[in-house]
Amino acid sequence: MDKKFDRIYYNGVIRTMDEQRNVCSAIGIRDGKIAFLGNDEQAASLMAAEKTDLKGSIMLPGLTDSHLHMLNYAFVKQSYHMTGATSIAEIISHGCKMAEEMKGDEPENWIYGRGWNEDNFTDEKRALNRFDLDKISTERPILFIRVCGHKAAVNTKGLEMVLGLKQTADYIDQIDQENGILTEASIKLCYDAMNEPTVENIKEMILFAQKDINARGITGVDSDNFLSLPGRKSAGIIKAYKELEKEGKLTLRVREQASFTAFEHMKAFIDAGYRSNDGGDYYKIGPVKLYQDGSLGARTALMNKPYVGTDDEYGIAVHDREDLENFVDYAYKNDMQMLIHAIGDKASDMICDAYIKAIEKYGRRDSRLAINHLQIVSNDLFDRMKEYGIMAFIQPVFVASDMDIVENIIGKEATDRSYMWKTMMDKGLVCCGGSDAPVENFDVLENIQIAVTRDKLGQVTEGWYPEQKLSVDEAVRLFTIGNAYEAFEEDIRGTLEIGKNADMTVLDRDIFEIEPHEISKVSVLKTIVGGREVYVK
Repeated sequence: MDKKFDRIYYNGVIRTMDEQRNVCSAIGIRDGKIAFLGNDEQAASLMAAEKTDLKGSIMLPGLTDSHLHMLNYAFVKQSYHMTGATSIAEIISHGCKMAEEMKGDEPENWIYGRGWNEDNFTDEKRALNRFDLDKISTERPILFIRVCGHKAAVNTKGLEMVLGLKQTADYIDQIDQENGILTEASIKLCYDAMNEPTVENIKEMILFAQKDINARGITGVDSDNFLSLPGRKSAGIIKAYKELEKEGKLTLRVREQASFTAFEHMKAFIDAGYRSNDGGDYYKIGPVKLYQDGSLGARTALMNKPYVGTDDEYGIAVHDREDLENFVDYAYKNDMQMLIHAIGDKASDMICDAYIKAIEKYGRRDSRLAINHLQIVSNDLFDRMKEYGIMAFIQPVFVASDMDIVENIIGKEATDRSYMWKTMMDKGLVCCGGSDAPVENFDVLENIQIAVTRDKLGQVTEGWYPEQKLSVDEAVRLFTIGNAYEAFEEDIRGTLEIGKNADMTVLDRDIFEIEPHEISKVSVLKTIVGGREVYVK
C-alpha cells in the first residue's frame, strides 16, 4: 500500500455486490483498477493524487445494459422521435413540417421517424400506412417505424424505392404492398435505399449516444449496431468505434452484438476472422445476434397458438427451422457466442432446439448461448435452458409497457406464462438486464424499479403478477454481475473487488433502503469508468 493511489473515495456507502454483499465506506483506484477497499480511517492514512468525499452517497458497481441499439438511439433522436404521438393526424402534421424544412435537401433524402404506437392513437387505432404518409409527401421517400422496431410504414415513393432493390425479392412476403407496411427484415431494406453515413458521421452518433448513456449511470453496454443505420456496413461501424477508442474518446465500454439477417453475411463475418470477445478495453465483438420473430404489439411474435380473435395468425418466423439451425451450427462450431431474439413461445422453443442440437453435435463448451427477451415461454423451456446452460436476456421495463395489452393479444393462458423473471432466477438461469433502447428508455433505475414493483412508473399497486417480483438485490444483479458474466468478464467487472475495473455508479440515495416505488426518482451523481469521472451531476 505504499504506492500512491490515483484517487480515493471515502465517506460513502459502497455496496460491493460481492458474494458476501460486503459494504465499505472507502475505495481506492490505481491505473484504472480497484486497489483498495476499506473504511475511512484506513483511507485517511493512504496517499492519493485526489481524495473525494462521497458525503454519504451510495456507490454501486458500474450499471450496465445487456441489450440496446446505441447507434439507432442516436439516429432516432436526431430524426422524428414520435413516442408521444397520440394520433395519426398529429404524425401527418409533424411530417408535413419536416417535409417543408427539407425542401432544399436532395430529393432522395428520406424523412425518417420512429416510435408510433397505434395503441396510443385517439383518432383511429390502426397502423400507419402509405396513404397516410403520402399526405406528407409523394416526392420524397418516408419511413416511419413502429415503437417496437418490427413494423413500419413507407409512403408510395419509399415503397417504389424498396421494390426496386434486387435483394427485396428475398423479403417480399414481409411487405404489404397495397398498404406500404413492412415487417421484420424487410424494414432494413429501406436502409439499403438510404444514403450511407460516413465513418465520421457514425463517430458523431456514437459520441452523442454515449453522453446520454453515461448520464444515466451506465458504464457499459452490449449494443446491436449493425442493422441500426443506412447502408448496414458493419466494417464502417467497427472502424468508427476503434478510432474513437484509439483517440481516447470512448467513455463507455461497448460490446458489439453483431446482428445479421442473412446467413452468407454472418458466414463472411466469421470467415473474416471476427470472434466473440476480440477487441480492446472499450470496444469488442460480442455475440452473433439474430432475430427469430417480431413483437407482440405488431402481432409478429411467433406463437404456438393463434392470436386472440384469429384462427390462423401465429406471428412470423424470421427463419424456418433449417435456416435457423444452419446459423446456429456455423456460429457454434466456430466458437461464436450467440444471442437470438424471441418474444413468442414458439420462437424461443425453436431457438432452444437449435442450440441443443449444436451442443449435442459438437460437445459442450463455454459459449454462453442466450435467448433475448423471453416474454412468452413454454412450460418446460426454463428447465431445458438450465440443463444446457442457456442464458436469459430480459428487459423488465417491458412489463410496464405491455401489461395492459398482452392478455387481449394472446389470451389469459399464454399471459400466465409471460414475463416470468422471478421464475427464471428461481430455476437457476443466468439472467442479464437490458432496456432494448430506443424501444424503451435506457434508464437502469427505472428498469430496477419495475422489476421490483411490477408496476408502471407513477403507480402504486400490489403489482402485475406480483409473484414474479424481484428483490432489489436480484434486480441490481441483472445490471451488474449478470451482465458481466454474459460478456465473459465476471473476473474484471460486475462487483467492486480488488483488481477489477474501476467502473462505478454513484447515487444520491440507497435504492436498497428506500420505498421501491421511489427508485426511479434517485439521481445519478457520478459515473466512473476506468477510474475516470465521465459524468458528474
